[in-house]
Amino acid sequence: MGYEIKSLTADDAYAVLHWRYSPPYDLYNLTYTEGAVMMLMVGDYYGVYENGNLLGYFCVGDDARVLGGDYSNHAYLDIGVGMVPEKTGQGSGSQFFTEILNWIKKNIEQDQYRLTVAAFNERAIHLYEKAGFREINRFNRESDGLRFLIMTKSPC
Repeated sequence: MGYEIKSLTADDAYAVLHWRYSPPYDLYNLTYTEGAVMMLMVGDYYGVYENGNLLGYFCVGDDARVLGGDYSNHAYLDIGVGMVPEKTGQGSGSQFFTEILNWIKKNIEQDQYRLTVAAFNERAIHLYEKAGFREINRFNRESDGLRFLIMTKSPC
């Protein structure tokens, strides 16, 4: 597989904003606005391409956080991940996530990572645990009470 990570184009940012996940994963659906397109293109967002096709994206920093979580420990780099809906649950998540972590390790001077995931998302939690992440906290999102886990990974 040939993976490439680079800034999202306008067309790909538009595509990401129109991805639609089936319930209960629909909480990951993003809202389209012109501002959102710009944020995906110039913020800390990156596209993950497999053989030239957009497979997913990730973001780092504040945009990867969920309102209500405790992110007071600034030693960690927050990571958020999204994969094209048609590819989720098909066994390619491990390689996809490994490529993201390898890119971050090479391009961002940080070796402690944190991510936030919906507590019901057992597929993602299993993937993150397999990659060495461990749960450190749980909280309910302020807007709707949905339960989330905060997971971290530090160097051995």
